[in-house]
Amino acid sequence: MAHRNLPRNRAARGFTLLVALGVVVVVTMAVLLSYRVVGREADTQSDARRQKEAFFAAEAGLAEGREAMRIRTPAIDERYNVVLAALVAGGATVTEPGLAGANPPWMELLPATPGDPWNYLRLAPASMPAAEKASALGDPYVDYPEQNNVRYRVFVRDDLDDNQPTVDVNGRIWVAAVGEVLSRDGRPTRAIVQALIVNQTGAIAVGPGCTQSGCGADNTYNNTQDTGAPANVPIRTLPNTP
Repeated sequence: MAHRNLPRNRAARGFTLLVALGVVVVVTMAVLLSYRVVGREADTQSDARRQKEAFFAAEAGLAEGREAMRIRTPAIDERYNVVLAALVAGGATVTEPGLAGANPPWMELLPATPGDPWNYLRLAPASMPAAEKASALGDPYVDYPEQNNVRYRVFVRDDLDDNQPTVDVNGRIWVAAVGEVLSRDGRPTRAIVQALIVNQTGAIAVGPGCTQSGCGADNTYNNTQDTGAPANVPIRTLPNTP
């Protein structure tokens, strides 16, 4: 009897093997799909992080560029002709492909080292204070995260106020900053911000309320420089009766 059931037992074992192989294939495909989904989510988060880093680098470059323009512009001059002339004389006009030949021309405001025009926002242990190299209890850290892939460039160009691309007439000029995060696996991530700046020669007084409108510190027009005091006319109100 045992020999008569041998083919049936072999068929059963063969079917079980096929089922097991099918389960293994399904599980393997599910694992690979999950791995792919997790990898894609990680790439998306990495791209979002690099985009923020590039934007913050561009914002930092724009702030530095605006301060550089303020320092280089004479305090009594409302135009940027002195700065533009100095940049042209210093060979700051950009001749790189994509920017060369622009009218008005793009000029490098914050040049870095020769051969590499980028300014790097590096973070290395040598430049970190001792307090950042240890915990709150004073235990020194074994390793530090280094930042070497964030950089920025800052450009200036005259706005379209006249037909002279290197002469400022209306006292306004464009400052543009490019932030970039390098990647080992592909193209860098970039962000570009720009601002149309104006040089202010006089002091600006800013106070609470409507001081700049001519009213006093108590939000009334009781001062010696009234510019729009209300008319002295009677105002009727509703009686305070039920």
